[in-house]
Amino acid sequence: MEYRVFGKTGMKVSEVGFGAWAIGGINWGKDIVDESSMAALNKAWDCGVTLYDTCDAYGNGHSELLIGEFLKGKRQDAVVVTKGGTNWRLPERSKNFTRDYLMMCLDESLERLGTDYVDVYLLHVPDAGWQDREHVFETMKEMKKSGKTRFVGLAMWGAADTLHAFENDKENVIDVLECPFNILNKSNLEVVKIAKERNIPVMTSQPLASGILTGKYGVGTKFEKTDNRAGFWTPERFESVQKDLAIVQSCIKPPVETMAQLALAYCLSYPGISCVIPGAKNVHQAEMNVSAAGLRLDEETMKTLSSTEGFVF
Repeated sequence: MEYRVFGKTGMKVSEVGFGAWAIGGINWGKDIVDESSMAALNKAWDCGVTLYDTCDAYGNGHSELLIGEFLKGKRQDAVVVTKGGTNWRLPERSKNFTRDYLMMCLDESLERLGTDYVDVYLLHVPDAGWQDREHVFETMKEMKKSGKTRFVGLAMWGAADTLHAFENDKENVIDVLECPFNILNKSNLEVVKIAKERNIPVMTSQPLASGILTGKYGVGTKFEKTDNRAGFWTPERFESVQKDLAIVQSCIKPPVETMAQLALAYCLSYPGISCVIPGAKNVHQAEMNVSAAGLRLDEETMKTLSSTEGFVF
């Protein structure tokens, strides 16, 4: 495993982290069982992974409970990231970034995680309207001052709302950013550039494009309606990236052995990216993820992969 300084926080983290959305057990396929999830977490730990990214909404709290159980005896050596702002208690899973709701979420997350602090607390995709109405930077400052989180930041989706946050962060409150970034997803190129200029560490969610960049899924794949990938990864979407996937396949060469390694190495070689947080539901996936640690792509390969058309959302 390779380790990096996590931007302005000064923390040292493994460059390959563990994304704990899927192990929450909801809407990521039918092959998720706690025993396999715990085995994946322990394998990642044994391989040197120190950063674990979860959220109160992942599995309606179940992901945090698993992380809390896993962390027993390890807490001081782990970097724990969690999030709040999605009201998973309601059927519509609406957003809520009011001060009182977020402070409640933080307290409940600490209880599920079995700790009195987290290393990073992120607001979970606040759009520009929520940011302005609820003065979220003030809440973030209060959270940090409370000692219940060491650092604060945002977990975002598309670029517009993130750029709005950057523009209005006059006091440099944002310590950490999480956003989707991979070979195919071109949505946050400008966001990553600005974060790098501000020394804000970027964690890349979906570095494997929800598994698409493992080569496991293709044009014939049809996700169940309840799967998180169903709405976006339609047959038409798969068809639209076939040319790009052929380019990706052509770039697999030693020391890179698989498409997944290539996808993770691309992120790790990209300026401004601090850490990748691929998910793992079992030991095999955990091993596959950590096998990318230390891999760097040459300039020509990066240029070729960056030339893919991809998509923006």
